Amino acid sequence: MKSSPTLWIFLAAAIAVFGVAIHLAAIVGGPSWYAFFGAPPRIVASARDGTWLAPVSAAGIAVLMGLCAVYACSAAGLIRRLPLLLPALASIATVCLVRALILIPLAFKHTELLNTFEVVAAVVWATAGVGFALGFRTARTRPNG
Repeated sequence: MKSSPTLWIFLAAAIAVFGVAIHLAAIVGGPSWYAFFGAPPRIVASARDGTWLAPVSAAGIAVLMGLCAVYACSAAGLIRRLPLLLPALASIATVCLVRALILIPLAFKHTELLNTFEVVAAVVWATAGVGFALGFRTARTRPNG
């Protein structure tokens, strides 16, 4: 059974939307949520102390992930073709795939990084990366409009 590139693009968009949700939920969830999702100690301390760094950082990442979802929707043809669609999709795919693959060398040098959360995160990032790469390919072959 052959999978459709559009399915992968929708999956990438869904992963990005889920990322928006968990980053916004971390603001409400507090320091334990930031720590669970692997935020740097400085961000966790900011959440604990009630300073602006943690919520502004989480909101900023949520906005970027939202943009990723919008670009995936554009690649799938759900919304109009966005400016700089191809370079954006290529960049997003590259970041996702590098984030997924970086676990491999780090697992040998820093075995403490090889836990269930990091492995699942790497699989999710790889899945999103494939979706954005297929979005790039799809958008490249689709006429403008």
